[in-house]
Amino acid sequence: MVLALGLVFSLKAQENLRIHPALVSELDAKMAPFYHGVASGDPTQTAVIIWTKLTLNAAFKKDITVSYMVSQTPDFKKIAQSGKVKTTLAKDYTVKVDVTSLKENTTYYYCFYYKKKRSVTGQTKTLAENPSEMNIAFAACSNYEWGYFTNYRFIAENPKIDLIVHLGDYIYEYAPGGYGDTTIGRKHVPAKEITTLDDYRTRYAQYRLDPDLQLAHQLKPFVTTWDDHEIANNAYVDGAQNHQENEGDWYQRKNAGKQAYYEWMPVRETPEHELYRAFRVGNLLNLVILDTRIAGRSVQLDSITDPHFQDADRTILGNEQYKWLTHQLTSGAQWQIIGNQVPFGPMVTGAENGQKQVYMDGWDGYPAERKRLIDWFDQQQLENIVWVTGDYHASFALENDLTGTKDTMDNVSVEFVVTSITSANSDEWTDNQAELDAEHTAYMENNPQLHYLNGVDHGFLVLHVTSEKAEAEFYYASDIRTKTGKLRLEKVFSVFSGSSVLWEK
Repeated sequence: MVLALGLVFSLKAQENLRIHPALVSELDAKMAPFYHGVASGDPTQTAVIIWTKLTLNAAFKKDITVSYMVSQTPDFKKIAQSGKVKTTLAKDYTVKVDVTSLKENTTYYYCFYYKKKRSVTGQTKTLAENPSEMNIAFAACSNYEWGYFTNYRFIAENPKIDLIVHLGDYIYEYAPGGYGDTTIGRKHVPAKEITTLDDYRTRYAQYRLDPDLQLAHQLKPFVTTWDDHEIANNAYVDGAQNHQENEGDWYQRKNAGKQAYYEWMPVRETPEHELYRAFRVGNLLNLVILDTRIAGRSVQLDSITDPHFQDADRTILGNEQYKWLTHQLTSGAQWQIIGNQVPFGPMVTGAENGQKQVYMDGWDGYPAERKRLIDWFDQQQLENIVWVTGDYHASFALENDLTGTKDTMDNVSVEFVVTSITSANSDEWTDNQAELDAEHTAYMENNPQLHYLNGVDHGFLVLHVTSEKAEAEFYYASDIRTKTGKLRLEKVFSVFSGSSVLWEK
């Protein structure tokens, strides 16, 4: 009877918390008030961001002080740093600390305290000064409604992975069933398309209660960037396909999405609030993270027949980011690894009236800027450029040139497109195997530079980088509609230093 009363008391206490009522049943009382776990991100050789979130009584509106500890041992007997940090209602009671003066290539453990309550223990790792190798997991497109986040758990449980890079579409903005399959009971909260700051905060709160995503954040440092669904589908600087006039002012909505992102993600904030940034890992690699969505993108066009298609002033990066990118690519590191939202390509998607069609939301939709960058690659005689791309809900391994040819003499780089964690790919829209086979054949025939396509599975990519080569491993979950999916490695491709040619292992 005492246990039953205790359970009732606990549930009633949780019902009074500052959280959407539909999420109360997802809370684990043992984690109070740090129900959303911990996270770390944007590591350097000497610093890393650590993050948590307090969920308190709804009536509580005062500023609060949270303590943190960082240690080189999981028992915290050897404290590397400790301190206190203030958070406020204006920050949604999220907590972010930039822990500095750390040792390079070192695993650290961290936790937070509020009064007598302690968070779970997080694990993170600083970058190495000059490593001989590095393993980076790349993920993208994680729609809560489409399935379980099993792939995040697989990444978390791999001890060889040094870093997770999320290439965007970390959340989705749609109402329940708006773009998803809710038949397994995973339904978006709030029960509407999100447009306001409170809406975006609530959606992040829902995603970050998922135990597999929590585990990934708890055990690995993240580097993240947004794509479009962190705000609205097919976003650009001045609007989005999924933003209508009756949904309010676009710029207010965009700023709300950005603010929630910076509150909930373990990213290092800059005065300019630009998300494109780079992480130099000694002489081995420079990890370059782009924002091809809202930093400078011009509005997308519908067809290559549009009279403005070839306009030189149409841009996917914006002038400032373009200049920044070209500077980064001459950093002198052995490898330039570009974390990129949409395919650099080329990517022919089909034909209409005898005219080849390209992916208009990708770099192919901005041909003048794409050609300008490729020409610059040639002029600078750059080598060892590897694009790793999200967005497309399919896996590709391809070589990049201007027009997409089998000839490798004109290659300027290689590209690995990572499939979705859960978001729908081809077989979610049809169970007709003949249609799926025909789609696969069309991609391969129309894109002779394409070495590999998987358009039906969900997973992630691990890039193993050494001075000799960059090796991409394509992993998939056997099932995302149940919690019991198994992991498999399907394909491995390598690109050797000094070459832009892919080799299947």
